[in-house]
Amino acid sequence: MPGVADFYALLGVPRNAITDEIRRAYRESALRLHPDRNVRPGDTELFLDVNKAYEILADPERRRAYDEELAEYEAELSRSGVFQVNVQHSRRTILELEEPQVHYLLVDINPSPGVSVPRPPVNLCLVIDRSTSMRGQRLDQVRSAAQAILNTLESEDNASIVAFGDTAEVIVSPDHARDQSASRARLSLLQASGGTEIARGLETGLSELSAHFNREGVNHLVLVTDGRTYGDEAQCLEMADRAAKQGITISGIGIGADWNDRFLDDLTGRTGGTTVFLDTPKTVSSLLRRTFDSLSQVFASHLRLEGAFSQQVELRSVFRLLPDATPMADTLPLMLGNLPREGTIRLILELIVHPAAQMTELTLAHFSVVGEIPRLKSGEQRVPVVAVCPLSKEPDASPPPSDIVSALNLIALYRMQEKARHEAELGQSAQAARRLENLAMHLLAAGERDLAKAALSEAGRLVQTRHLSTEGEKRLKYGTRALLLPSKSSAP
Repeated sequence: MPGVADFYALLGVPRNAITDEIRRAYRESALRLHPDRNVRPGDTELFLDVNKAYEILADPERRRAYDEELAEYEAELSRSGVFQVNVQHSRRTILELEEPQVHYLLVDINPSPGVSVPRPPVNLCLVIDRSTSMRGQRLDQVRSAAQAILNTLESEDNASIVAFGDTAEVIVSPDHARDQSASRARLSLLQASGGTEIARGLETGLSELSAHFNREGVNHLVLVTDGRTYGDEAQCLEMADRAAKQGITISGIGIGADWNDRFLDDLTGRTGGTTVFLDTPKTVSSLLRRTFDSLSQVFASHLRLEGAFSQQVELRSVFRLLPDATPMADTLPLMLGNLPREGTIRLILELIVHPAAQMTELTLAHFSVVGEIPRLKSGEQRVPVVAVCPLSKEPDASPPPSDIVSALNLIALYRMQEKARHEAELGQSAQAARRLENLAMHLLAAGERDLAKAALSEAGRLVQTRHLSTEGEKRLKYGTRALLLPSKSSAP
């Protein structure tokens, strides 16, 4: 069966959208993409596709025939897809209420059984902060860790190292990386000086990755920093958006306490990557090694969740639980990063369901899991998913799935420290201190004595100084986030 385009996704409307919504979405898209206003590559073709989508969806008879064709096509994709997608609901039925209610979806994405792919080539760039604050042990440890990565490259891999401060330069090119003596000599020239201008490092690093971009491999940038960048945050985020569209993932390593965790989380999250906090540089070598090993074990890259929610449903929050734990954006598409060959991408979606009348079941959303399989030249792989739940006049008496309950309990701990941090920033130090004391009790009950001690320490600091320490903020933020990892919670 030939491919069938998803015109609903193209216009950004749910599949139960009424004609007025379709018309409004078409006008917005047509205005944005009209050839008289845009000269970007691909916009003209997209404008024509939008016109075709509107012509079909605005005509009831053509829309009905199209819906049948799309359903048949997506059913075939689901049967033969390279991804397996399983959706668990927090309740087996949605209660018929006259007010909004919360509903959770736990989404697991795995490689389909029997689909085997060889090790992908890795195109890696390490972007290293060499500002004055990195002088000494920090830069020594990072330099040693970088060399260890270069020593493990295989013949098809590419690696480069960029150093930045007030300026940025390529310290180790892919040609240098293949020669251990040359790379060691080049890395010895890496000395600390200047300030921290992350945009310069990102721009140079992404340029290196683009020059050696491998569509049959995994393209990844690792940013290592211990400081804050000033005035170029918006520029960095724009570069991250472009990297995501190209298929490049960015991860971050923050050393010490003085870097901007919210900025780095936003930067990496836009590409499906994640940020790691290191209170000491001593573990950077093992962390970089694990990062490189994970890239060589990728089954699918540039994975994302596309689609739309029904009219009665809005997305309130998303948390990725596996393969790493991090909060995500609350709009589609969601950039999910890389799917491990022997692993899972697990998400929990918090939905607000508004009253739905005269229905026996509610289609919450139509999703598509989209990604690229390294080594395969068949282009993007797409697997459609429909989340449907029956409506009932009686409450569901069965308990929610244990995986959802466990995840929500641990996410609640992460959110407690986030609320305490926000309260402290608003000057509500007494309220923030009480919240941290409450968090400490929950952490003790969970056996997390060190984290509980850190929470109590920060609560005491709030009482005395009305401020949290920058190190304590990060320790609690990334410590509670780490509770969601497989070693702390049940893996699928």
